[in-house]
Amino acid sequence: MLRRPCCEDCVASPEDLIIRLRAPNAPGKESDSIGSAAATAHGKMRKLQGYTPGMLVHDSRILQVTLCGMLQSNLGALDFSLLLPDVMTIADEVDSQLVQAMDSYMDVAPKLAAA
Repeated sequence: MLRRPCCEDCVASPEDLIIRLRAPNAPGKESDSIGSAAATAHGKMRKLQGYTPGMLVHDSRILQVTLCGMLQSNLGALDFSLLLPDVMTIADEVDSQLVQAMDSYMDVAPKLAAA
């Protein structure tokens, strides 16, 4: 089981990401992406924390680097015939999460200005 730091920044659990990647209509599986409440909450939270759009994109980059590091650390357990399609599915999901986070981030801006 994956261990994650206990912090306020953690919105989605690793288990949530795994469930989303295994879903029959997950990104990269010939369907539109699944809505993610965690990605939406993450974007809103980062806006309220004063993050810039670039910092939110950097969050996504950190996730990508972490996932690639996990793959690298577990090469011996990987089925290389499935590796490329799985990496593409993961990349699609990370992109989908970023789009949803950025959409909610941008949605908070007008509400803050009106307040």
